[in-house]
Amino acid sequence: MRAFLLHSGEPGLDALLAGLTAPHGAKLPQSRQEEVRLIHWGAYHPDKGEPAVLQPVKSILAALQPHRSAELLRLHGLETGAEEGSDAAKTERWSHEYIVPVFHLQALTVLHRSGGGVFYGKLGTAGKRAGESAGGDFNEVGLEQPGYYASRAMRIAVRSIYALGLDYGVVRVGVKADASLVVQGVEPIPVLSPRLAELFAQAINRFDQRLAKESERGGVREVMLGADPEFLLVTDRGKVRFASQFVGKEGPFGCDAIVLPSRRKVFPLAELRPAPSTDVRKLIVHLHRTMQLAAKRITDTELAWVAGGMPVRGFPLGGHIHFSGVELDAQLLRVLDNYVALPLTLLEDATTAARKPQYGFLGDFRRQRHGGFEYRVLPSWMVSPSVAKGVLALAKLAAENYPLLNRRPLADYEIVKAYYRSDKPHIRSFVPSLWHDLEKLSGYAALEPYLLPLRRMMLQMRSWNEKEDIRPKWKIAPFV
Repeated sequence: MRAFLLHSGEPGLDALLAGLTAPHGAKLPQSRQEEVRLIHWGAYHPDKGEPAVLQPVKSILAALQPHRSAELLRLHGLETGAEEGSDAAKTERWSHEYIVPVFHLQALTVLHRSGGGVFYGKLGTAGKRAGESAGGDFNEVGLEQPGYYASRAMRIAVRSIYALGLDYGVVRVGVKADASLVVQGVEPIPVLSPRLAELFAQAINRFDQRLAKESERGGVREVMLGADPEFLLVTDRGKVRFASQFVGKEGPFGCDAIVLPSRRKVFPLAELRPAPSTDVRKLIVHLHRTMQLAAKRITDTELAWVAGGMPVRGFPLGGHIHFSGVELDAQLLRVLDNYVALPLTLLEDATTAARKPQYGFLGDFRRQRHGGFEYRVLPSWMVSPSVAKGVLALAKLAAENYPLLNRRPLADYEIVKAYYRSDKPHIRSFVPSLWHDLEKLSGYAALEPYLLPLRRMMLQMRSWNEKEDIRPKWKIAPFV
């Protein structure tokens, strides 16, 4: 498989095209569409809605509408600038401004300008300014040692591009006097300075080379799963006892942090880090062993172990899943959102949604130093063995077969809204069709014993109870 950049001869593309080793043109290649991953540049060519396409034209057109873009970004928990023409927009000042070009889940560089100026632009106009400024009054900081605000700006830029249904673009981020970061503008069809053309050409070439290597390897991918689900220790009066009172930060059972508004870290969360496995049953066995280890370390047996999304206000929990043996890909990330995170919403307790969108926002991931990546969207699914088995089986099946899973209900603004608001009746209507896709996969039968109970709970919208002690269901002492 190769990448193919499909353009319409837009002005200013010469430098980009000159730097490409990947195939490109103003017409589709003669080979079958399935043999290429199309990258749309511009909004003047047909879009058949293929899920493997990078930069769908529908998303480009939506991103070019400032009001709609701002609504969607805010829904995903991203702050945007004041409305154009408002008094706030005329007086808004920035201590720092950043321009971040993004391609396929990666920031390509970061450009910085010290603030003090007033921003008069609007959401959707970042690229024109970025194209002019890449060699102007913005200085390129680069990726090696970007600093605190630049690092945050890069994360926000990648998140903004994904939230808008895009795969590349230029994002402009401002830092306000109160240290909050604001998305000032997103450009889905970047105006290219020589430096931006060079960066995008290099990124497209790397993407093309990755696809070619994957095609050469061929065969069925076997995904290894790891996990680090979190839980809280709670007294009979509902007060949280910090896990750091019983255990250190490292090891198969440890504590994890939350960051206070003052940026100080505290370590209230208990976290399990079972040994990874390509086999869901073995991973569950490893998880149970870490729970037994935790039971030995947590000497106060009167404390309840609670999981879910936010069993106690102010203490959000995650059920992060680690993937290796498969490359992080925007198509894979969207499959996990649509086929795992969206239907799992049907099991959430009333308190679970309180973690969104600051936590649990769609597309949340983190690359791992050892390779692979961590999918960070889900709440702590260790509420029961049946939910844990089902979620891990669903994640494995989706990751190993993601090119075959083509439905994207989350491409619809109203479904995104339903996800963040935990509108279960709205979401439930999509589960049968999503599940039908899963049942057609060759790996479904082997995982069916874990998946069917999860499907039944989803269709019944059987919410877990985040106040309930999880130990009896897992047969952990003193409930063995």
